[in-house]
Amino acid sequence: MNKDFSKGLLLTSLGSFWWGFIGVIYFEYVSFIGHVELVVHRCLWTAVMLIITTTFLSKWNVFLEIVFNLKKLIFLFISGFLIFINWAIWIYAVATERIIDASFGYFIMPIISVLLGNIFFKERLNNKRIFSIILVMISILFLIFFNLKSLP
Repeated sequence: MNKDFSKGLLLTSLGSFWWGFIGVIYFEYVSFIGHVELVVHRCLWTAVMLIITTTFLSKWNVFLEIVFNLKKLIFLFISGFLIFINWAIWIYAVATERIIDASFGYFIMPIISVLLGNIFFKERLNNKRIFSIILVMISILFLIFFNLKSLP
């Protein structure tokens, strides 16, 4: 294993731990302020951090290039909106005690992304990826047809 891979593995693990464990505790304690307000606060503070990191890393030229390029700005808006929806659903799930349902979405999304990459970008699938996609499809069908309480 090379040094960059180990560093990436460590940082990914820490990020997942922060979001999956510490994040749940955090959102549980601030859920009294309301889902929408919490998501708006997250978006605003993310924008503040963007300005700070852009300044700290001296990347204003890259930032302005994106802002003045309509195509890139549209893609940025769409991806930002999708992140907003992701945060809103997760915060709502924590506040309504449906963490397991939301976690299932986080579990299946990377596998669905691999499938979509195959469909739209013609990426090759090896046997492990095909097997993973089949397992996810079976688990989705199982949850839809045998989870009588609610849909995730």
